[in-house]
Amino acid sequence: MKILLPVIGVRGDVQLFIALAKALNDKGYEATVALNQKFVKLAELYGVNYYSLGGEVEDGVNEMQEIIRAKNNLEAAKLGTDFFFQGVREHTKTLQELCPLYDLIIGYGSFGLAEADKAHKPFISVVIDPTLAEKKFSKNMRLNMGLIVEKIALYFLMGRKYEQFRQEIAAPSSSKSSNPPLIILPMSPEVVKPSRNWTKKNVISGYWYLESPLNYSPPEDLQEFIEDGKKPVFISFGSAAWSEEDNSALMKILLEGLQKAGERAIILNTENYSNKIPENVHLVQEIPYSWLLDHVWCVIHHCGLGTTAEVLKAGLPSIPVPFMVDQFAWASRIHSLGVATHPIPRKKLTGEKLSKAITEIRDNSLVRENAKNLGYKIRQENGLKSAVTAMESIVTSQVEE
Repeated sequence: MKILLPVIGVRGDVQLFIALAKALNDKGYEATVALNQKFVKLAELYGVNYYSLGGEVEDGVNEMQEIIRAKNNLEAAKLGTDFFFQGVREHTKTLQELCPLYDLIIGYGSFGLAEADKAHKPFISVVIDPTLAEKKFSKNMRLNMGLIVEKIALYFLMGRKYEQFRQEIAAPSSSKSSNPPLIILPMSPEVVKPSRNWTKKNVISGYWYLESPLNYSPPEDLQEFIEDGKKPVFISFGSAAWSEEDNSALMKILLEGLQKAGERAIILNTENYSNKIPENVHLVQEIPYSWLLDHVWCVIHHCGLGTTAEVLKAGLPSIPVPFMVDQFAWASRIHSLGVATHPIPRKKLTGEKLSKAITEIRDNSLVRENAKNLGYKIRQENGLKSAVTAMESIVTSQVEE
């Protein structure tokens, strides 16, 4: 079976699809990821077939910065929707050409859905935000009222534009589509519990991980830094959080907080930083988390799905610093699980607050123990295997029909 996996988004989103493609290939399928040109090297590194959707290295960065700077969640959601539709329209010609060549399409949210419907192909959706799981009306009036509000909001944010887009490319309306028969949520059932009004289409598979490349060896200066003192903390705000405008200001806060707390740190900084770096800090621009997290004791991060998954699996405590949209929900969730401090939104982050959070984690053995125990449970899961099994059952049932 030939399977196409179209994806747009930041690196964390793309890594999920590369991991899934690799798992599908290991089961004997022929999986191809359709992704932005800037992620081609990542696909090559893991030996995954790919189709480049074009684009430039800086594509999406400005849009993500606008979302981060949004005044509130509603504005951020509108900007995010506009960004998504921009990608949908840019790549629809290519996807309309590709979809007829494959037996199954597995897309990022609804990316590729209209094109799959037009080509009369089954489409499975991968959703990284639990609030976007498919819901139904139930006997619970409170849930029903919330669902009505949600459907109205989604209609005005996305629904009208999406139906217009489907008409433009001669795809059937959503009401006439049987897709998606399956919605996969690549997250742990230890972290996310299904709501009472979810439909049976939703499957929580467990997290999907890309292991470190077999030939990976750390740079000598990083290895020396790790071995030169006590275990450091790791700071990562993802591939889109750093900007030239905010780089110096954010770094100043981090360095101040680390100095006050008396900690060493490895900081993932995707921008070039020209100022002097103190001896207690080491900067990296690229690093496999699955390797690095064995060498740190705590992680300060933005709570993107991918980073959160890696930190939880490693059994490490977190200091959440969410920047935008779903990151706030993940930050609150891991705090409620007792494996993280109270979230500090990026707009409210100061050196003093960061120092206090580091000290809190260092002095709180319960949070560290909770993180260790949750990590053990998550390591027993096999999210990719569960996801592939769920997909196979859907494909088999459709063939029998």
